[in-house]
Amino acid sequence: MEKTSTKQHWQSYWKTPDHQPPVVHEEMLSELQHITNIKGKKILEVGAGMGGDSVRLAEFGASVTAVDYTQESLDEIDEFAKKHNVSVDTVRGDARELPFKDEVFDIVFHQGLLEHFKDPSVILSEHVRVLKKRGYLVVDVPQAFTTYTIKKKIAIARGAWFAGWERSFSIGQLEHLMREAGLSIVRAYGWGYYGKLHAIRNLNLGKWYEQLWGIIEKSRMKLYLNWCIGVIAQK
Repeated sequence: MEKTSTKQHWQSYWKTPDHQPPVVHEEMLSELQHITNIKGKKILEVGAGMGGDSVRLAEFGASVTAVDYTQESLDEIDEFAKKHNVSVDTVRGDARELPFKDEVFDIVFHQGLLEHFKDPSVILSEHVRVLKKRGYLVVDVPQAFTTYTIKKKIAIARGAWFAGWERSFSIGQLEHLMREAGLSIVRAYGWGYYGKLHAIRNLNLGKWYEQLWGIIEKSRMKLYLNWCIGVIAQK
C-alpha cells in the first residue's frame, strides 16, 4: 500500500498532548527581511501548524492570514496569537485549492509543508495564483542529503512516521520547481545542522577550523549540508 500524508495524520498529531510547541523559524524570517519590508504587507502562511511564524510576522506589523486544513491547528494559532496580543486571520482550507481570489497577497510562505505532497507542482501553482505580481513566494523544506532523511525513510517504511509520508529536496530540485511554477529565484538559503553534523560544526579546534567553516557557509556547499533549505522567488 502506498504511503501518503493525510488529514487524519495531522488531526491525530494535534490531539496528542506532547506535539511540538509553536516554533518561530527566525532564519527564514530573517532571509525574507533581507529582501523586503514586512510592515504593512499582506502575508499568507499555508499549512500554518502552530502559527509561530504568522504570529511573529504580525508582531512585525504585517497583515497575516494563516491557512490550515485542520481545525485543531487553527485553534492553536488563535490561542497563540491571543497570548501575544496580535491579530492573525485563521482560515480553514486546503493548500491545493485555496479559498482566495487571484493575486491577493504580497507574500505567500510555508515551512515544512511542500514535502508532504506527492505532486509539489500543484501546490506551487496554486500559491502563485493567489500571489500578487512582483510578490514573493517563500518555500522552506527539509534538505535531502542528511541523516534526517535516512531516519525519516526508515520510519515511513515501518509506518511509524507521524505525518504518514514525507520527502526531502535538494536545493537544485527546489529551485527547479520554483522556476517551473513561473517564478524568478531571488535568494536561496539554508539553516541548521542535523544530528552529529551539528556537533561536528561546533567543535572547538581553533581558528583554522572556524575559518574553514566560514568558507563553507559562505558558499553554495552549505546548502548541501544544512538540515533545512529555502528559496525565495518572485512572481
